[in-house]
Amino acid sequence: MIDNVQNETVKSGNHVFIGIVLPLILMGLMVCMVPVYMQNRINHLYGNFYGLREKVNLLNREILLQEFEINKLTSLEYLADFAERSGLGLYEVPIKVMVTGVPNE
Repeated sequence: MIDNVQNETVKSGNHVFIGIVLPLILMGLMVCMVPVYMQNRINHLYGNFYGLREKVNLLNREILLQEFEINKLTSLEYLADFAERSGLGLYEVPIKVMVTGVPNE
């Protein structure tokens, strides 16, 4: 009968040890893992940030190139060259057209 009592105390001692030490070990692991996880998330977010910043810079460059092209196409020199190529003759002296021989009635 004494052996049964001693076995029960040993078993309950093991349960207390597992009930106290195991949660402490798990909490210690969590304390060690959370900073690593957070650092990985921050690095991932910074990677996305720099990728998006590069895309924004490329799009701003495209906008500037388009504005330059628009300014070039609307400049007076370009319009004058276009007029000469298409035969509009903007810089030619105008010819005065007069009606002759018809009486004004």
